[in-house]
Amino acid sequence: MRLLVKRLWLPLLSLAGFLVVCAGGYVWLARISWVDAFFWIFNPHAIDPGHVHKATKIFSIAVYAGVFFFQVWIAERVLVSLFHPEGGGIWRSMMIEVAIQNTRNHYILCGYGQVGRTVVEQMRKAQIPFILIESNEGLYRQLLSEGMLVIHGDAKRHSVLESAGIKRARGICALIDNDADNLYITITAKTLNPNLRVITRAGQERYAQAMRSSGADDVVIPEYEGGLVIGRLIAERAKTAGAQGA
Repeated sequence: MRLLVKRLWLPLLSLAGFLVVCAGGYVWLARISWVDAFFWIFNPHAIDPGHVHKATKIFSIAVYAGVFFFQVWIAERVLVSLFHPEGGGIWRSMMIEVAIQNTRNHYILCGYGQVGRTVVEQMRKAQIPFILIESNEGLYRQLLSEGMLVIHGDAKRHSVLESAGIKRARGICALIDNDADNLYITITAKTLNPNLRVITRAGQERYAQAMRSSGADDVVIPEYEGGLVIGRLIAERAKTAGAQGA
């Protein structure tokens, strides 16, 4: 939206100045009030040609032409912002914002790192609705262009979680590669929605305990889980080799 504001501020500011000058011209030429003057600008049909001087008529033609010019200018700026390659994301972000507001009973995913990508793939396969929160602007724009329901911001902030619909969500997954941030998200999420299911990623056991104490329903330590899988594979291979040797 910053691009749209950047493109529109000059024509809107110029239009405001033009309207004030035109209203002042009507006040001086026709000896009418400022309210009537602005009314004439926006409703030129209200001008009675039989009760105004020739100069006022000529001035009204100039006003009408000027207003038409500003309408074209503003419309051109809006269209350029929406459909130009540099501003094409504005329209897309507006549509995604509407989709986010209509999403219910979903999961909120915080972070699109290595773990976050895997979770997104699994949720897509299972067709479970989710909204992603990503703080990296470049990555956010990439995900936005792919049509993913994504919000740009810090998942620790109340306003960002509320924008992701935390009060109507089914659960939240704190997947950031930072234990302190995930702990803070856990606490904030439970504060905003006590009935929310919270799944949190942890890198250290001491943080995992703190997350459980803060209301996390499930805490996953990727390194620990990976070690369990590797150990299980080694044990199965050893058992198979032993059976073959016997």
